[in-house]
Amino acid sequence: MERTGILLGICLGLTSFSILQGSVFGAVLPSIVEEFGVDWSIIGVAMSIWTVISALSPMFFGRFVHRLYPMNSMALVMMMLSIPTILVAFVKDFFSLNVVKIVGSLAAPFSYPLAAKVVEMYVDSRKRGIATAIYNTGSMIGLALGYAVVALAGGYWKRSMTTGGFLGVIYVPVAYILWKSLLESKVQRKLEWNDSQKRSHVSFKRVFSIVLWLSFGHFSAVYTWNLMFNWLSTFLVREIQLGYSFIALVLGIMAVVSSVMEVFVGLWSDRVRGMRGRLIPLYTGLFPSAFLLILSTLSTNPLLTSILMGFSILFWRLSTPSFWAIFGDLIPQEHFEKASSIYVGAVLLSGIASSIMNGYIVSLTGSMKYAILLSAFILILSPIFFTVAGKVGTRI
Repeated sequence: MERTGILLGICLGLTSFSILQGSVFGAVLPSIVEEFGVDWSIIGVAMSIWTVISALSPMFFGRFVHRLYPMNSMALVMMMLSIPTILVAFVKDFFSLNVVKIVGSLAAPFSYPLAAKVVEMYVDSRKRGIATAIYNTGSMIGLALGYAVVALAGGYWKRSMTTGGFLGVIYVPVAYILWKSLLESKVQRKLEWNDSQKRSHVSFKRVFSIVLWLSFGHFSAVYTWNLMFNWLSTFLVREIQLGYSFIALVLGIMAVVSSVMEVFVGLWSDRVRGMRGRLIPLYTGLFPSAFLLILSTLSTNPLLTSILMGFSILFWRLSTPSFWAIFGDLIPQEHFEKASSIYVGAVLLSGIASSIMNGYIVSLTGSMKYAILLSAFILILSPIFFTVAGKVGTRI
């Protein structure tokens, strides 16, 4: 139990500090846009290009990353994310910014698949729901930490980027020490997807239909998360005129509450078992989240708007244990690597679409409200797609 806790702590650190790198950038995005004097539509296109690089990265580097020893893979990914974050503070023009962000984008797709793979290798299948919930809280923790870093840095974007990147660098030796001293000598490593494991004898051609519906569901859900993650400060700081300290406080509270609730949902999901236990959190989380997003665009009170947005994020978080848990339940182990590349690719495509659409809408209308409404309507589709994936997977 103690060793499993340490393992999940390492995975949680991986997801939290990986998300932190992007969260800090998203938080100071208005300052960066002002610094380099670019139009919002241009920054939207640039962000979509970075996401295209991320989408292509698993095709060229996925096999190399997944073949490394797990801790080496996690260390490599964290360093490739953190060092470019630090370098952003030293770029002199918009071209250099793009070069640095492209380098960081190469590692962006691997954090969650690596965490999922480690859980698949070391954690009992009966406890994967709660294990997934634990490392999934990293996305909310990382988002809140990003705004906390900016608040503590006084809103200065260069200082914020340096601090965020440095925290990611520190994670690597700490994780190595924990892994080497407390895990490596005591845990008998499971063989990775080899012939000694049970195989389903299902061809990837048959699995592809499941992956396709799962990817539609993941795309629809994460399209909205991209808006919350990359464009939240554009709405709350630039448009609603809220301070970073207040946003950090609200997100910090939400991170604590959502983390507890996510773990509870993951535990409940394991106890219910089956697809029903995975789908109920999606409906109870994503539908209210979409409704709250719509309400936030109708509010004229900055405090009420921030509260509605915060609760929307909170409800969205309730669904997250199901994303990778459903994937793990439906995809045979021998197809995990190939299927996860497609599944993560859907997330990256959602980032491309979200960046282009949000940038265009803000440039055209001068407001984030219409982009938020679009995200809310797309979000409603997510549980429906996951339901179809579950039905297809059950038949196969």
